[in-house]
Amino acid sequence: MKFTKTFESFTNELNEAKLKPGRDEPIAKAIIAYFYAVNGTPEGDAIRAMGQNPIRSDVKPKNQEMMELSGWTKDAVKALANVRRLPGKARLGTVVTLAADNGKSYYVDGVEFVEDDTTIINRIDKIGFREFVDALVKKGVIEAPKY
Repeated sequence: MKFTKTFESFTNELNEAKLKPGRDEPIAKAIIAYFYAVNGTPEGDAIRAMGQNPIRSDVKPKNQEMMELSGWTKDAVKALANVRRLPGKARLGTVVTLAADNGKSYYVDGVEFVEDDTTIINRIDKIGFREFVDALVKKGVIEAPKY
């Protein structure tokens, strides 16, 4: 018996595509840069100057543990990373791991953001994404977003 994929399972596989080390670091950095660029900030103005729409308000990283990349988000990330295709979803830990490119693993554990086995940011449910990125930059995990 031959197995035939349905269109729905095929599109779900496309949307569930994973970012891969050694190939997708620019995409990870662009995702961070886009979610950092809130409307009304200099970064948001830089996104708007590129002809894209910035994020309307600062989101909480806890709510972005599984980052959904909408149409506008994808357009802006593609422009920032200079790529043609993106997954529909990305895990926050994977995005930070690729952007850091330091051989360490990052993930969300409840309300804490963890590097390998050590908590580096507590209570990510109480801070915005901009504050989260600023904390990662201050700790030397990632570079500041560039536009």
